Amino acid sequence: MRYLPLTLVFLISFFSYGEPIKLQSYSKDTSLPHKLLIAALNNANLDYSHPYESDKDISNARILNDVKIGQLDVMWSMTSQSLEQDYQAIHIPLFRGLLGMRLAIVTQQNAELFKHVNNIADLKKFRAGQGKTWPDTTILKENGLNVVTTLKYPNLFPMLEGGRFDYFPRGVNEPWDEIVNHRDLNLTVDPYVLLKYTAPLYFFVAKENTQLAQKLTQSLNDMIKDGSFNSMFFSDSQVQMVLQKANLKQRIIIPLSNPNLSSITPLSRTELWFNPLNESTTTQ
Repeated sequence: MRYLPLTLVFLISFFSYGEPIKLQSYSKDTSLPHKLLIAALNNANLDYSHPYESDKDISNARILNDVKIGQLDVMWSMTSQSLEQDYQAIHIPLFRGLLGMRLAIVTQQNAELFKHVNNIADLKKFRAGQGKTWPDTTILKENGLNVVTTLKYPNLFPMLEGGRFDYFPRGVNEPWDEIVNHRDLNLTVDPYVLLKYTAPLYFFVAKENTQLAQKLTQSLNDMIKDGSFNSMFFSDSQVQMVLQKANLKQRIIIPLSNPNLSSITPLSRTELWFNPLNESTTTQ
């Protein structure tokens, strides 16, 4: 009796074209990554399933482990060097780099705080507030900015209002809802500055799942070429809200470096990244 090599048996069992691709999202998910993934799988003629459909309280640690052991095939996450060492990244930024753009929440009495801030040296005069374990905290500190931290996210808003720090950098899609949720604290969004660093959100599969990685990469690149990727990006409700409210073109952009960025980040592929200064912000 002949036996297949163990590595080949593992690969065959790990990825079977006859089985649906197992996703981290839910069937009614309206997020842009979910919609892009469904479109990419449909374009590649791959079936899919939602193993977490009946259990929506899934920890990030479980998602990471389930991808490693084959209980899940695709997840998405903001990237880091360690994540790309442990998993296979599909190197196409799903939000086109928009998540690396940060606006500051400030108190209403400090609404003009950044009026004369033109560069990082000016910004270093002020203290930012962040979560102690957030990857963004490392980025801010590595760029020489003053950062005050706390372990609990809800504490940051009263700490800002109480003067413990001067501004609270948030993703471009986050500050308006947060201000509404803390309307008693008299907070507002700084109108002058945009912090910008490269922090792409990617799809990830297990290192051994090379066939799926290749198919997703090809399908997403096809979507970029035919314009459907950009159309979905500009049609997304969160992206539209950002483009309507953030006034990105009118802001002073302060670039920051990201020490957690992989050396194979596709920075040379300019079509993958949204540039608010020279790209149309209308639905394509």
